[in-house]
Amino acid sequence: MKIEKHDDRQSTYCILCVLASAVALFPLGCDYVMDGGIVTEWLARVAEVAEGFRSGEFYLFPSLETRMASGVTENVMNSNLWFIFPGFLYFLTGKMVLAYRVYMLLVQIGTFLAAFLCFKRIFMERMGMSACIGIVLYMTNPYRIYVCYDIANLSQATAWMLIPLYIWAIYGLFASRGRLWEFAIAALALAGIGYADIIILLTATGITLLAGIAARKPFPCMAAATGCLLAFPGMLRLESYLFTDEFAQWEIPLQMIMQKGYHVGQFFSSYAFRDGKPGMGLGMMICLLAVLWLRFVNGEKQADKKRRSFIYIALFLAVLSLFCFPWDILQRLGDWSVKLISLIETPAVFWGMATAVFCIPAADSMERVSRCENKLAASLIPAAVILFCVGICVYHCNMLTYSRLPMNIGF
Repeated sequence: MKIEKHDDRQSTYCILCVLASAVALFPLGCDYVMDGGIVTEWLARVAEVAEGFRSGEFYLFPSLETRMASGVTENVMNSNLWFIFPGFLYFLTGKMVLAYRVYMLLVQIGTFLAAFLCFKRIFMERMGMSACIGIVLYMTNPYRIYVCYDIANLSQATAWMLIPLYIWAIYGLFASRGRLWEFAIAALALAGIGYADIIILLTATGITLLAGIAARKPFPCMAAATGCLLAFPGMLRLESYLFTDEFAQWEIPLQMIMQKGYHVGQFFSSYAFRDGKPGMGLGMMICLLAVLWLRFVNGEKQADKKRRSFIYIALFLAVLSLFCFPWDILQRLGDWSVKLISLIETPAVFWGMATAVFCIPAADSMERVSRCENKLAASLIPAAVILFCVGICVYHCNMLTYSRLPMNIGF
């Protein structure tokens, strides 16, 4: 009977994860592409890939003509590799809206499956409440929704799909002596992130190397190095941009990004935000407050050092996103540093990665809350977290759906 009850709970949590994550699909119910953000850049690149199928050529990176036609400088260092499928679909059907909806649907499904694997492993290979909340937190993450639909940076949305898979594999390498299949998956996932977003690749690689050196674990460092080698075309393109004048005609703007960073109060915004700076949302805020309560009121420390390390990583990323972080000073290292930091566009991207990492200690706090003596609080607090996550995600998706006009696609 106990086994059956445990299986029933796992089934219930799985169903709850699927239903809660499905709210991120609401904008795809529109039979058009919403105007706004930089979606024109993605449309132009998919059209270029489709044209490559017609001419028998393959464009691994966007051409100068595509960059000028879209008028968008974001993602110029990112490849078209992940856009081969929507490009082929557009080539076959001639329907750009179909290519967009199918691609975004696959990204959302892929993100869910990667998050499922990641949180299931971190929380002891079982589908319990903590893993369920972790998946819901990641899928309804306000910054992820902003990336997918508000700013419509589909390259970065693809990278968000692969981040949990990379964490899943790297976590296994830190926990074991280095299994070959985990090594291969970590390297491939990191390379995939690099082909989608080179800045996230560099950030993930740097954090992995620092963590690997601190923990004296060589295999994660080797996996990160292998991933960078697999993303060699993108790294070579970045090197050419940083140290030569090959991209002078691309008119990639050089800028100061320090003033675009977060103020501390903006971390805690929930429903509304300005200047492309989503907060953590009420669901995660409750979880992180629970972390502080467990630590300073109950005096309960996090026993699992591996999970605790994610708190330090997330805090480090949050510091990088602050308006007071001295990016301007770092840009004085040379012309290459000016170009590299300008590619970041905004420190907000580091807050996005921080919220992704915060999902792990946040979900862990709910596992510990569920074991507290007050049974009412143990049940109501996790339920409130899920409800707030889903509610705010529905609010953001509906606001976008009803405030954005359909895009007039001329190709």
